[in-house]
Parts: sequence; C-alpha cells; structure tokens
Amino acid sequence: MKIRYFGILMLLAVIAAGCDNQETNLVDTPTSPYIGGNKGLVAEIVQMGVFNDASNTEEIFEGETFPIEITLKNKGESDVATGNATVTLLGINLRDFDNVPNQELSNTQLIEKVEKDVNEQGGEVTIDFTSGTQDARYKVPLSGSSYDVSVFARLAYKYQTKAAVPKVCFKENLRDTSVCDVEGTKDVFSSGAPIKVTNAEEKTAGTGKVAVEFTIENVDGGDVTLPNQPFDSRFDQLAFSVSDANEWECKSGGRDGVARLDTNGKAVILCRLKNALPANALYTKELDLTLSYAYSNLVHKQIRVKKQ
Repeated sequence: MKIRYFGILMLLAVIAAGCDNQETNLVDTPTSPYIGGNKGLVAEIVQMGVFNDASNTEEIFEGETFPIEITLKNKGESDVATGNATVTLLGINLRDFDNVPNQELSNTQLIEKVEKDVNEQGGEVTIDFTSGTQDARYKVPLSGSSYDVSVFARLAYKYQTKAAVPKVCFKENLRDTSVCDVEGTKDVFSSGAPIKVTNAEEKTAGTGKVAVEFTIENVDGGDVTLPNQPFDSRFDQLAFSVSDANEWECKSGGRDGVARLDTNGKAVILCRLKNALPANALYTKELDLTLSYAYSNLVHKQIRVKKQ
C-alpha cells in the first residue's frame, strides 16, 4: 500500500509540474527587434605610410606621396543618406601639401545600416581628399632629419536611435492585479547607435493615467547636437518623438521634443498620457521612442616624413 500511495504522489507531482510549466509558457517574453550595439558611423584613416615597429609610426621619405583617405563604416542601425556625413581635415595646413584641394568633403552615396541576415557588416564608403589619381605630398623642405605630420579627421553625421517598450501597462483600476503591472521597470530595446535608451520605467501619473520615464545615454563619447544645427561646446542636445504622439505628452527638463544631456552624457524623457483611461481599461501596448541628432567624433593618425 505504501508503494502504491508513493506512486500516486509522484504522479500528482509530475502533473502539477506540467501545469506550472504550461502557466509559465503562457507568459510572453519580449524579444528585441534590434541587433543593438554602441556604434554608429565609424571613421578610420587609411594607412598613409609604411609602419616602423621601432618608431611605432607610419613613415615615408621626403618627396614621396601618400594617400589621405577616410573610410566610413556604418556599425549601427540607421542609414546615413547621401551628404549626411561630413569629414573635415584638421591639424594640417593644406598649403603645405600638393594635391589636397579640399578640407571638407561629404559622402556621395548612401551608407547602409547593419541589418540581420541582410547586411550584417553595414555599409562602407571612402572619402578621398587627394585630387585625381595623385596622392598628397608634403612640400615643405625638412629642416631636420624628419618631421611628424599629425592628421586629424572630424566626422559629423546625422543619425537616429530607435527604442521600443513592448508592453506598457494601460490599467485604469490600479487595484486590479491581473494582466500587467503599472509600477516598475519595463523591458526596453534600443537600436545600435552611439546614443542608447538604457532604461524605461512606468509609473502612475494621476487618476487613470500612466507615465513612462526613459533614460538615454551617450555611449560613444562623441559630441551631440540637433539635426541641422551647429555643435555647441556648452552642452549636447538631441530631438525626440514618440509613437502615438496624440496620446502622450513627452518632455525632458521642461522642453518639448528636445533633450539636453548632463555632464555624464545622460538625460531623462518623461512621457505622460494626456487623457485618463476609460473605466475598466486593462491592456498592454508598445510605445516607441525615436531620437534624432547629429553626432561627431575625432580620429587621428601620424605620419613621419624622413630625409632621403
């Protein structure tokens, strides 16, 4: 009899475990629609001379020519349209060089975003600062045995970050504990870009109203400004918008549609429902956030010109 009772208990335990698993499987686990990452457009100065291990510098001989080319690689999830990426040469006097007619050039073709199973490496273009088929030449006579030319390239480009909170809880009766919770941190997914949405928190915002607070962060260390506006050394700023804009009022630091980053490169965007939910409203819905901005960073490479 003891063996029989033990077997029945084991069978009941297995059935109960199966029921628990079925209940667990009913809970949807959101998955990100984005690949992610902390980069947008990346600039690399093409090799200009022969690398010398002893000096740890690329070198050429006096009178030799060398390329000044900047390769732009899109490592994020936003296309860069023709003309929306600009490279400016800094650190050198163009009058000291032959065949370098322009200090600033832009991309002449689309630089495609990274896409899973479509274009996982992203688009790539090369900006050539030398004229025609000839490379650059440093034409100032050397006064010593060598001279180090420091080439800087400032890249500025327009970009976007897309973010999604898949399950915002719309609940008129907060005493109802079913379906979803209003208060708490929500799953948030952010596209690959130098500006990320790092957190989303939902909270109550009055009777029948909810709010979602987004935390955004500059994760690549560059400068940020509004699209089509100059960069400001005093602060970084960007534009933002949300899906269902007729339902939500979104501000950052009291500003509509514009967020200024603090000294740590962060900002908070608070979105509140404009109108109270109808009686017995109880559902979840996705809320999308779009950040639009121009982004800039600086790259550097040195080449040593040596006496023949």
